[in-house]
Amino acid sequence: MPDTLLRPIGNFPPSLWGDRFSSFTLDIQLLEKYSKEVEVLKEEVKDMLVLDHDDVGGGKSGAEKMVLINALERLGVSYLFQKKIEELLENMFPNFEEHVFHDNLFMVSLHFRVFRQHGYDLSSDVFERFTDSNGEFKETISNDVMGMLSLYEATFLKIHGEDILDKAFCFTKAGLESLKPHLSSNLAEQVTHALCQPLQRGIPRVEARHYISVYEKDASRNEKLLRLAKIDFNRVQMLHKEELYHISRWWKEWDLRSHIPYVRDRAVECFFYSTAVCFEPQYSLARLILTKTMIMISVLDDTYDAYGTYEELKCFTNAVQRWDMNAIDQLSNYMKPIYKALLNVHDEFYQEIMAKTEINYSIQYLEEAYKEIVLCYDVETEWLKKGYVQTMEEHLANALVTCTSPLLTTAAFVGMGEIAAPEAFQWLQSQPRILMACSTIFRVINDIQSCKTEEGRDHVTTGVECYMKQHGVSKPEAIHELFKIIENAWININEEMMRPTMISRDLVIRVLNFACLYSVVYKYSDGYTQPECAKDSIIALYEDSISI
Repeated sequence: MPDTLLRPIGNFPPSLWGDRFSSFTLDIQLLEKYSKEVEVLKEEVKDMLVLDHDDVGGGKSGAEKMVLINALERLGVSYLFQKKIEELLENMFPNFEEHVFHDNLFMVSLHFRVFRQHGYDLSSDVFERFTDSNGEFKETISNDVMGMLSLYEATFLKIHGEDILDKAFCFTKAGLESLKPHLSSNLAEQVTHALCQPLQRGIPRVEARHYISVYEKDASRNEKLLRLAKIDFNRVQMLHKEELYHISRWWKEWDLRSHIPYVRDRAVECFFYSTAVCFEPQYSLARLILTKTMIMISVLDDTYDAYGTYEELKCFTNAVQRWDMNAIDQLSNYMKPIYKALLNVHDEFYQEIMAKTEINYSIQYLEEAYKEIVLCYDVETEWLKKGYVQTMEEHLANALVTCTSPLLTTAAFVGMGEIAAPEAFQWLQSQPRILMACSTIFRVINDIQSCKTEEGRDHVTTGVECYMKQHGVSKPEAIHELFKIIENAWININEEMMRPTMISRDLVIRVLNFACLYSVVYKYSDGYTQPECAKDSIIALYEDSISI
């Protein structure tokens, strides 16, 4: 085996955080104070959500309730009222057309977006009332800023064949851009943010933090909702920060980087990503398992992608397939701590799960997911050794696994307890359309950003290079076509979120959250490699509490 001390180490930016999150003492009294007030406010807000018999479906009262539901969701507290909201929407949906204000662009668009977000297939024909005889949107609505903004956000819930939403997107995007310079500062901030980060594709926790500051400036705000959002944000932030403290200590004590200095040190970012997928307090175990799985797979990815030799990686692949500590002897010295950590972390998960839920079937699915991804890493190793440039179809067939989405979704499900029955894991293993769409978004946007940074060193060909060679096009042309693939994948996700879903919507929405995470992190660069990209969000979510 070659001397690894003489091997070049990847020039990855170091961690931004050091020991910043390794010291934290939870203020139990303050947490209890917040929790008690949340319970009081929750009961008061719950009364607002009661659907009176005489306003089923809408009218003024129904419209107000839809505005309330939207506020709860955007403020990040709808999880406290999940059952009530579902009951309310179920009652409202059948009577939508009879009661909604037909000429109110804001309300029609809001109803469309919220119903679609909850899986109700409200027809996009509801927007025909705002078009002329040629099917174009009427210029008379172009000065309705909130209506235009509401319609713009609604377009991101489109499904295949909805040409009217394609037109709506172009019409509202251009209209909002032209209106922006003439708006008040608060309204201009909302428009600018939406154009940069559509709600449907944002990270829920980050978007909630932003919207609290927007809602606070709204003259029509409900003070109870605002206070509930602020106090609950701070309450959940304390819980998250304690979890991040334990993760940071675990990563530090593990000290794996002293053995493998070539890996990216992104423990804090991995926790941030797990929060993006499932922030709710009851999913603490899911965040723990998902964060550690992300860290572990990042170590494997850097080993296969940027450091290990062909022979070393072959041995490691075989050892993972055996999943037996006795296989460690066949590995290079620097790989032994990695393999030991992989199996030990897996055993740690098993103990955590049994201590909290006594469910012993789920961990086996995670082991199988690790074996699958390592086999696919091995395929890429073979391609690199042979200098083989794959077709786009070959690339995606393998890369939809190596993008880590199936593995990480499995890890999230493992930590979600009884809600993730064996059928949910079998569903994941069947490569459902929504998971493949999520993986496609991650893989393709990662390829687009990676092609900017991975030139100049040996690396398996990216999707951009595969597309260029297969279709004989330039890099800009290839990137343009790959963005079309991404948009098509988003539409597939929208369709798969429609009722009824094959498994619990509470699980399926995690797949959507993964897609949103990937979209945000890789929007402008490889945000995992470049930690500055998430810095402001991490500070906002785990350091800066909201003034009450």
